[in-house]
Amino acid sequence: MEPEKVRLFTFDPAQAEQWKFKVTQSNRRMKLYIKMKKEETTQWDSLCTAAKPPEMTKDEFARIIFYKGVEAFMGALTERINSLSEDEKAEILDGVVETETEDSTDDKESDAESKDS
Repeated sequence: MEPEKVRLFTFDPAQAEQWKFKVTQSNRRMKLYIKMKKEETTQWDSLCTAAKPPEMTKDEFARIIFYKGVEAFMGALTERINSLSEDEKAEILDGVVETETEDSTDDKESDAESKDS
């Protein structure tokens, strides 16, 4: 019989539709609210107890965790892009260029219409 595995990470991306996030943004700042289940809150508190330096606030610790997550995501994305073939990269860039061209054409048409009014 195998020993029971300890699961330290339960923020399951497959259940993302159940997550509740609220982002409010103004000219000067952005606030991110995350509503967690009781189990997730317990895990967050355990993580703070185990890893947060005593001189750091929970807000500062959460900010660091958030940016470390963004950093890890960007690293994985960069690695994925670097592993693409040149044809795949060209196909993606063509889609980006087409979208930007469509957006700028729409902006020019809107500007022309507003000048005519």
